[in-house]
Amino acid sequence: MKKIILIMLITSVTSVFTACQSTSAANPIMLPDREDIISIGVTDGDKVAYSPNTEEEASAFIDEFYAILTSMESTRKASINDAPVNEDYISISLNCEDTTSTIFYYKDKNIEYIEQPYQGIYKPEPALGVMITELLEKADDAIATVTFMATICEIENNIILVEPMEGTLELDSADRIQIINQDNLEFQIGDVIEIEYNGEIMESYPAQLGEVYHIGLVEQTASDMLWDRIPMVMIDGRLYYDTGRESTIIGRCGNMDGEITSTVDGTEIPTEDNQSNFGSGFGYQYGPENTIEIYMNDKWMVFEYRDDADNQAIEFPVENYQSE
Repeated sequence: MKKIILIMLITSVTSVFTACQSTSAANPIMLPDREDIISIGVTDGDKVAYSPNTEEEASAFIDEFYAILTSMESTRKASINDAPVNEDYISISLNCEDTTSTIFYYKDKNIEYIEQPYQGIYKPEPALGVMITELLEKADDAIATVTFMATICEIENNIILVEPMEGTLELDSADRIQIINQDNLEFQIGDVIEIEYNGEIMESYPAQLGEVYHIGLVEQTASDMLWDRIPMVMIDGRLYYDTGRESTIIGRCGNMDGEITSTVDGTEIPTEDNQSNFGSGFGYQYGPENTIEIYMNDKWMVFEYRDDADNQAIEFPVENYQSE
């Protein structure tokens, strides 16, 4: 009788241990939402490569990569370290606008695995290894860089303000990026340039890049082309320039401090008080720190006074500045 009880007790303990072990190793992988991922990077420690830079190619690549990750088979192996025990691993970064999620890919006894620290270890389809290998093969041994094209909007001393071209991931992060022209290259408003950098975009406005390796001219604007100047207005004898920013002031006074009563052509500079180069009939209020806030198309747009503005020309879409 005692032997029977002992056997039953051992069987029960074994069953409980097995059930606990299975449950603890079956945690699903934790991934950002697909729509939040703007790029994917992979590195083996020597090379770094990123998903394609154009919007259409990037979207297709990320869709396929993400689909493989979400359909992986969970294993009974647990992740108990910040990085895999296997030394020959490849880091995968899922880059969102404000955050990055890192997982690891490696082979053990010729079996492919994805490991998420402290979450679990999973078996992906072989297609994932192919995609990673192809990315790293294209990277060669050069410094990891990202290249995009942009149009120059403003130039002030050695500072260039650019707008990334349509279809680039940089445009998804910022519509204006400020770059230092360290080599004092000769550019003009409207030029299309190519910018090579380390892939880091700082959270500021205008945005700034991490380390810039190269700036080159791709297409020069015609020197005799007539561009509209930056939208500007003269108030109290001072010129205020459009910043492209919408005001964040809440609970403002309902009375206007003045109104734009006359206008000049978009290629000209206002010379009289309450005169703009984008239309008339707009009310305005004085803002903080040398700014004027103009009410246009149901929005309060911020214009700022600049002592050393060089009045360079720049093209702006006319529909944004229609008189009321």
